[in-house]
Amino acid sequence: MSTQQDRILIVGGGPSGLILAHELLRRNVAVRLIEKRQGPSHTTRAMTIHARSMEMFEHMGLAHRLEEVCLECPGNIYHFPHLEEDRQPRTDYRVLPTRFPFYYKINQNDFEQVLREHLFAQYSLRPEYRTELTGLEQIGERVLATVKRPDGTEEQHEHPWVVGCDGVRSFVRQAAGIEFAGEQVAVMAMMDVELTNVTFDDRWMNYFFDKELFMNCTKLPGKYWRIYMSEPTGEYVNAVDPRRAFQEVADRLGIGFRVGQPEWVTAWEIRNNIAERYRRDRMLICGDASHVHSPSGGQGMNGCMQDAFNLGWKLAAVHQRHADAVILDSYERERKPIGEQISEGAMATHEIVMGFGVEPEERLHYTQEPGWEERTIRLVSGLSHNYREVVDVPAGLRQLAGPRAGERAPDALLLREPRKRVYDVLRHPGFTLLIVPGADAEAQIALGRTVRDELERRFPGRVSSCLIRDARQTQAAHPDPDRAVLARNLGADRAESGFDFDHAVPDETGEILERYAIGTEGRLILVRPDLYVGLVCVPEEWRAVPDYLAQWFGRPESSVAGGTGRQ
Repeated sequence: MSTQQDRILIVGGGPSGLILAHELLRRNVAVRLIEKRQGPSHTTRAMTIHARSMEMFEHMGLAHRLEEVCLECPGNIYHFPHLEEDRQPRTDYRVLPTRFPFYYKINQNDFEQVLREHLFAQYSLRPEYRTELTGLEQIGERVLATVKRPDGTEEQHEHPWVVGCDGVRSFVRQAAGIEFAGEQVAVMAMMDVELTNVTFDDRWMNYFFDKELFMNCTKLPGKYWRIYMSEPTGEYVNAVDPRRAFQEVADRLGIGFRVGQPEWVTAWEIRNNIAERYRRDRMLICGDASHVHSPSGGQGMNGCMQDAFNLGWKLAAVHQRHADAVILDSYERERKPIGEQISEGAMATHEIVMGFGVEPEERLHYTQEPGWEERTIRLVSGLSHNYREVVDVPAGLRQLAGPRAGERAPDALLLREPRKRVYDVLRHPGFTLLIVPGADAEAQIALGRTVRDELERRFPGRVSSCLIRDARQTQAAHPDPDRAVLARNLGADRAESGFDFDHAVPDETGEILERYAIGTEGRLILVRPDLYVGLVCVPEEWRAVPDYLAQWFGRPESSVAGGTGRQ
């Protein structure tokens, strides 16, 4: 049983803290998760779950639950007042190359409940509510945390690492002395409410605006609608009677609905801030504690959760002394540019719908630029977020078509019945080596066994190697329509390959060949625990694979002990 001194302290029980706790616990790292709120939130700010986050949740094993409680949204409609309805620009997410070609709408409080239930069901962990961090001090290789308990008394414990998932006013960030520069860009009010006389398509996110007003309306699961409203003066945003203010703005924009009695209303300043760094010694920050920006596009919560997904496997490896603490520097190198991309993308949408003082006709050009819709949906969905510019790969590798190191690892259907996808193969806590033979299949399978054994020798338990062999070759060689006969033949292929049933999957669709641009020369594809490509090479370059992994699992003892990282 772990002691308090063994546990990583996570401060903040929102989405980022819950995801980080999950990613550490699934790697057998003990955590303590504290939250100063009185209890679980019953109100919400964020309401959007994008495709890349759903791919993450499928990897974590809870996508099926979200599919039950979320409402699917095909995309956004931008209602320019001077255009006919059939000419309004749209960002239609249904073309995305993912199992989740849309985005989900859900109240953040309901979403957090799904995460809490999953965390408790899998690991018997719940956030400790009414428990507040009041002091932090770095003492050598430990962090001394002072925590106020629900009864008002204080306790002190040392922890190996402390991670602040505690929002824009992060105590951890301030204690670490990390600057959080930024600016206010607008003010916004938000309401959850029943509406009547709705005449627009409620499946979509609908943006309405003119020169001085903005309103965004969409249906939530259940009976309520979410309405965002902004204007430059604050007159409506901060009105004493918010129901009347929202109705007046809706009337001025000609939307036509009638506002009921609000279930919940709030107003806040929209800011763009990003932390100067994401780590100081053994204190780290994650999510809103490290970046905050306009809600345009609904990227905020998604970006924060992806921060935690990136950090979790790295922090676990360092804590368990499988890796040098210097790898934690890659968390900032990889995620800070994404935070900046999210801010830029949000502000691009912001200029279209909240470019106050500029006539809508003069903002239309943003939506008419070549490739605008495709760029927008891939950026906002998270599918185009990548680490290409900051990843390290061995020199001298051939330049290959297809996904590059640092890009999202595409999913692909392998078997139709029983259904099996690439992401099913990746669903475990470590790295995955996909061995996809080309024309010289037998020799490359033998080479694949060599690579697998070498990785297990050098990095025991860190990499799962899986052979993906073109089943269409077996089907061509045994053209028997009886599926049972074909299954036996495929099984024989597996047995002869030297890869067991859990580590060999026939490919009967060819999607992986297309999505990874694999030609007759074959591929070795190393996928990171966070579903990004680590390395791609042809089989004869296989020695690059252990060379690449050495950057994550090399462990000079002095660096592991100190763990201060790049300053």
